[in-house]
Amino acid sequence: MDNSFNEDKAVGDNGETAVSYLIKSMPNWKCIKFGVENHIEELKKTVREKLNPVTRKIKSMPDFVAFNTETGETYFIEVKYRSNTKEGKYILNYLDAYNKYWEGTKLIIVRPIQPHFVYVNLEKIKPNMKKPLEVSQNMWKEYWDFTEIQKDIKDIFPKLSDYAIKKAIEMIPKKNGK
Repeated sequence: MDNSFNEDKAVGDNGETAVSYLIKSMPNWKCIKFGVENHIEELKKTVREKLNPVTRKIKSMPDFVAFNTETGETYFIEVKYRSNTKEGKYILNYLDAYNKYWEGTKLIIVRPIQPHFVYVNLEKIKPNMKKPLEVSQNMWKEYWDFTEIQKDIKDIFPKLSDYAIKKAIEMIPKKNGK
């Protein structure tokens, strides 16, 4: 398997671990793995090979369900690690699918720079936030500009302690030794 894929996967997993730790650090909160990568191998292989409306929905499952056992508050949480991004601008695939299939998904972006944990309520994204970006000569990708809607993670989880955030920051990978 490609080493760069393995490295990217490990880095992404560490970002998810940091967010899971944050959620579980709060009283009355549970963080339950939900994404397709947490399900049986046959299902993962099937949704990779045959795309249709149902398999696209399965493939776009958010990473976690965060559940408050006292209040019943529940969120779908999608975590993305981004090491090299300009403030508020992110290249993200499948973002439209989260809103289409998993209404109410909350996106948490983990970064090695401050702010380390950025929260975006995907219900607030607008089509004009998706813009073209030239990544090399005549090579374009689309990026999302969340500058006006991104918030600190404490906006969604106000009971997060500074200690837990400090510990979670220590878990954030520095991709490629940076």
